[in-house]
Amino acid sequence: MQKTFTANSTTSGLIKLALPIIFASLLQMTYNIVDMFWVGRISSDAVAAVGSATFFINLGTALASIVSMGAVIKISQAVGAKNELQAQKFASASMIMAIGLGLIYTISLFLFSDGLISFFDMNNVWVDQQASLYLRISAIGVIISFINITFTAILNARSKTKLSFRAVLYGNIINLILDPIFIILLDGGVEGAAWATICSRMVSLTYFYAIIYKQQLVRFVFRQIDRVSFTSILVVGFPGAIQRVLFTVIAIVIGKLVSGWGVDAIAAQKIGLQIESITFMIVGGMQQAISIAVGQAYGAKNYTHIDRLYGSALKIVGVVGVFSTILFLTIPSQLVAIFVDNPNTIEIGSNYLIIVGLSQLFMCLEMITGGTYNGQGLTRYSASVSVIFTSLRIPLAIWLGSTELGVNGIWWSIAITSIAKGLTLAGIYRFRAAKLTRMQEQLIIQQQK
Repeated sequence: MQKTFTANSTTSGLIKLALPIIFASLLQMTYNIVDMFWVGRISSDAVAAVGSATFFINLGTALASIVSMGAVIKISQAVGAKNELQAQKFASASMIMAIGLGLIYTISLFLFSDGLISFFDMNNVWVDQQASLYLRISAIGVIISFINITFTAILNARSKTKLSFRAVLYGNIINLILDPIFIILLDGGVEGAAWATICSRMVSLTYFYAIIYKQQLVRFVFRQIDRVSFTSILVVGFPGAIQRVLFTVIAIVIGKLVSGWGVDAIAAQKIGLQIESITFMIVGGMQQAISIAVGQAYGAKNYTHIDRLYGSALKIVGVVGVFSTILFLTIPSQLVAIFVDNPNTIEIGSNYLIIVGLSQLFMCLEMITGGTYNGQGLTRYSASVSVIFTSLRIPLAIWLGSTELGVNGIWWSIAITSIAKGLTLAGIYRFRAAKLTRMQEQLIIQQQK
């Protein structure tokens, strides 16, 4: 019988489920961090090239969440309801959708790489050329990435988080080995960084194939998929995906605004984002964990357990948020200097970390509350709040950037909107918690009749 998380109501149980996801997320993040470290040994221009191209790679990951988010929610709910056939249908439908979407995005990057990079108007021919080259090579690995993301979602929804962690771990080890070889020893530069990442993702895919097909951990039933399987995944996955896509698109626009302060500012933003993403990935791992746990509890109709999970998750990420805030406010320049030695880049990046450091706790609040909604299939709640306030970053960044704050005004637009999202989502959640209590009471009455 499939073991579900709902049997364990303790904080330690949530941590046990979340840790492999968190470690996997951190390892996934190191793909870019390791690239930044070795590419940074070349120049700030090289960092700017990889950084600008990575925006569009991240956009692909956001698109993949249409499938992965829907798969996690629907499969975890089916597992909680002990409906194995339905879980298999959702897994099969999600894989077909991931492959199709991955192919479309891969072709798009090949065809429009030059135009996408020119959007930033960096006024540096070498940076433009290297960024476009990095984007075209990375496009080869997009479909691999989409499949890996979907495999991860399928396993995580069944609480098999340790297996998905191992897949990322093995791929990351290969990336750690190949990056210095391809970038420095073979003088591959930006191109070498892209090829190293593709090789590492192939290793992860190979591991997924071995454990899923050889050990038959998941059974795909492609011939039994019905229209409901596809539409159900889209209905719950689409709002969250729109949220992520919009977030990435707005990040690209913000990157365009930042480019007005030169290549050093672009490099500083990229490095700052990578450092901040450590917090984001840790909390993102907990967000995925609570989505799975809540999904299984919701499928099992254990509604009051959801609020207990929410409270436990907030306590855990609160510690992370406080630690990140202290770190960003006290040693920002030392963190940025790990990646570059350009004084101007270090100064701009330090200001970024100090300003966004003030919003770390609110980012944690936003993500955990959103994950709790998502596990119930209510992805539109967190998506709506995120779309509204994240969209406000652009006019706010334009206004504040035009003041004496300069590029720091753009960093303030990010911090202010993050604070607003966290407070708004948490405020709305209290009404949902009361409704869950009423649903549980009604269920008990029905069972007693």
